[in-house]
Amino acid sequence: MQRNASTDELYFVTLTIVDWIDVFTRRYYNDFIIENLAWCQRNANLNIYAYVIMTNHIHMVANVSDGSLGDVLGRFKSYTSKELYKMIAGNSQESRREWMLEAFGNAGKQNPLNEKHQFWQKGNYPVFLYSPAVIEQKIDYTHENPVRAGFVGSACEYWYSSANPESLLKIVW
Repeated sequence: MQRNASTDELYFVTLTIVDWIDVFTRRYYNDFIIENLAWCQRNANLNIYAYVIMTNHIHMVANVSDGSLGDVLGRFKSYTSKELYKMIAGNSQESRREWMLEAFGNAGKQNPLNEKHQFWQKGNYPVFLYSPAVIEQKIDYTHENPVRAGFVGSACEYWYSSANPESLLKIVW
């Protein structure tokens, strides 16, 4: 089922790496994601109200000021997929390089729309946030993700989250 996110309405979205591969265990890759989300904020009208980058997926509460959230996230995923693949392939320090590249290649073979590899799972699965209570629940869910995973004791301690007051990515609120 295809779900499209309209302009100005808030959505909870999840971007997941194929096979739930733990790519975002390296600061190098996380910083790249932050840079590109910031680019989307400046240049593609992306408004982020909450986010977290977990080891194999990203949660956001977001919308766009103009255009389609699905289109913005689709372009983000297309660009970051190619660049992260190159970053992994070219990183001689990446101990998991060979099996990750093979997994991305195998995932790409399963999708006729891909030429070589697939990094992100298809879809963003936007969930319309229809009330202040639902918005608050999804923001709390996003921020508590690293706590539930056992990475930190408090949401504000997780570096790649809008719950952290020193987050490098600026949020709307």
